[in-house]
Amino acid sequence: MAGDSKTTSDDERGSVAGAAAGGVEGSPAGLSRRALLTSLAAGATGGGLLGAVNRGAMAAGSRSRRHIRLRPPGARDEPAFLAACLRCGQCIDACPYKTLRLAGPREGAARSMGTPFFLAEEVPCELCAGYDELLCIAACPTNALEPVDGLRTIRIGTAVLLEETCLAFNGVMCRSCWHACPFPNEAIRFDARLRPEVVEEACIGCGLCTRACPTTPRAIPVRPRGGELDCDAHRDTDAEVDEEEER
Repeated sequence: MAGDSKTTSDDERGSVAGAAAGGVEGSPAGLSRRALLTSLAAGATGGGLLGAVNRGAMAAGSRSRRHIRLRPPGARDEPAFLAACLRCGQCIDACPYKTLRLAGPREGAARSMGTPFFLAEEVPCELCAGYDELLCIAACPTNALEPVDGLRTIRIGTAVLLEETCLAFNGVMCRSCWHACPFPNEAIRFDARLRPEVVEEACIGCGLCTRACPTTPRAIPVRPRGGELDCDAHRDTDAEVDEEEER
């Protein structure tokens, strides 16, 4: 592994930092955008449309509400990742945004215990904005997390737009996902009616759009690369999701 293969470019870091400043939830600007979108939508429709969208999403069932686990950037295909990961936790300790967490008994099969994952709707991958490299990859002592040739080559997964719950597809102007995307107009762009669409070839699956989405549940989850992960075998029940949301 060459040292420079883990280095992110200034342009890419600037793009990510700009996206974060422009609306990643967790910053004052991001929280204000979500509150503003919600209040505007409710005000414009008497609370009916946004409420209907959220109620429709909640009625979709526990499968749509379950949390989707994602691997860190640079993770190999799931079988190879599980074989190479030492469960040492060094990638988790290295993450400056506290994005990564260890898979426990609730995260499925025993072979996934101790492996790293993250939940995009809670803390997405910030792509180590402000740092010269992806710190989780740099900390990995094996090739479970492989070096990437720039941020655009990361393939954590692909964002999936759920038109039935997306505000923009239900009469409410919303650009939250586009503002949060580190590659706006590349990975997320607008159609002729100003509705967002995901460009699968350009999406890296960081989940920044997922967390920025103002609907509940999010209208733009990320589908893991290669399908459901081993640590995602546990499907959250409605009660478990409600319990986590109350914490």
